[in-house]
Amino acid sequence: MEDRPRLEVLTTPSSYDGVRLQVENVIVQNRDLFNFKMTELPHMEVAVESLKKGNADLLAMSINQWKELDKDGLQISAFLPRREPTWVLVADDKPEYLPYGGTIVCEKELIKRQLLRMRADLEVFSLAEIAIRQNRDIEAIEGQPAEELELLETLRVNGEIDGYVISRGKFSQIRTRVRRHTLGMQREKPTQEFERSTFISPPLEGFTVLVSRSGFPSSVISKINDIAAETCYQIENSIFEALSDDLKHVSGIFVEQKKLSTILKQYVKLIDDSYALKIGENYLIPSNKKGRDMRTKWNPSRDLIQGPRICIYFEILSKNSNVSLEMVRIEPIEDNRYERGKNVLIKEVKFLIELLQKDHDELKRLISGLPEDYASAKPGLMQL
Repeated sequence: MEDRPRLEVLTTPSSYDGVRLQVENVIVQNRDLFNFKMTELPHMEVAVESLKKGNADLLAMSINQWKELDKDGLQISAFLPRREPTWVLVADDKPEYLPYGGTIVCEKELIKRQLLRMRADLEVFSLAEIAIRQNRDIEAIEGQPAEELELLETLRVNGEIDGYVISRGKFSQIRTRVRRHTLGMQREKPTQEFERSTFISPPLEGFTVLVSRSGFPSSVISKINDIAAETCYQIENSIFEALSDDLKHVSGIFVEQKKLSTILKQYVKLIDDSYALKIGENYLIPSNKKGRDMRTKWNPSRDLIQGPRICIYFEILSKNSNVSLEMVRIEPIEDNRYERGKNVLIKEVKFLIELLQKDHDELKRLISGLPEDYASAKPGLMQL
């Protein structure tokens, strides 16, 4: 029997981002294909230097760590399946049922604005702001995830705050049993899609990569490379980098690959909640023929481009959370058709944001039936 390729993989202590646990699981699941050796080094800088010296083959890290590195002499050789990018609210109740005027701790400006869009009565602060309000010194624990988590949970248990928002990676490190509520897009309940507030994730969350020295034969580990995750990252990163710096921290971007039947099932359910997809009806369009009950009849179509789709979700919120722009684009993956859709979305986003920020001059012509202040000069709708 052919010997399994020997691969030495470097890791660093858990950064509370889910990378370490995911890499361990991938190694266990693929031991029949590779002879893995995993070595932990104390810091990312030490691990990168060791990799460059040839002391290992691969180094596991999050995509955000990769973007901060000096990439000279390094390359991404594989993407692991994307981890769930949504953040969670740790609280006794769902966000809809939190006490009126409840206090929430959240470090992400985007999620803070999303929460206030959903519940304008909430008071959302960073941990540093809470510390100032309570005359508490937290300088010693700043940048220490374990200590910060412990303090947040202590504040919640003592009733000083009603909840706090953290990443899933950090939530997995909480040792006590606590309730979490996903701040997601509610895809599991399509009929509620337009009834409940959505939380499109902060960009580039959940990506784990295996980094090697330049020239490493990536084909050796092609069996563990997740092509869908790689494609979604390339699209998501292109949109993210196209944004100006003042927009990046208040923009939600999420790209995923989905089967066409899954997409159609979601939207069919929105139109007719009583409809259930039948076996074999993978590609559906509405028919003009109606029965006696006047419900839409759905028939298979051969005119649609078959294959999976790339779904791009984007949103940006104003400073006071009362104006938001959300865009969804669904493109075929065949022949990289999503590239054109991505470029069109970027242009549309820039145009609409500029339009929403533009001041409106006073109208010279009065329109009958509208209030007098309709013609008055007004500031732009979206203040960032």
